[in-house]
Amino acid sequence: MSGVPAAGCDDDTPPAHARKGRVTVVLDDYSISPQRIESRPGRLTFTVDNDGRVAHNLVVLRPGGGEVKPRLRSLRPGDRGKFTVRLRRGRYDLICSIGNHRELGMSGILTVG
Repeated sequence: MSGVPAAGCDDDTPPAHARKGRVTVVLDDYSISPQRIESRPGRLTFTVDNDGRVAHNLVVLRPGGGEVKPRLRSLRPGDRGKFTVRLRRGRYDLICSIGNHRELGMSGILTVG
């Protein structure tokens, strides 16, 4: 797990719930929405929209470190992408791994339980 807290994840906004193994995520300059997602273990399909003015991606980081594969390639502004991963119980970080986007606020939390 990274030592960098997910920006905005300490607010009172309730987490989004993945439905039927699917969740939609919106990337913007410089945020991931929703920032908190809950899901059941197993397959989870992400549909990702880049609403920003620059390229972004979405990477799922395992508890303890390392990327979950596959990951979303970089999306140009206005693009949509999709990828499916298998997840075990745990707390995963969601980040944009391009440049310093994570430090600028592009992070979130996925809780699988």
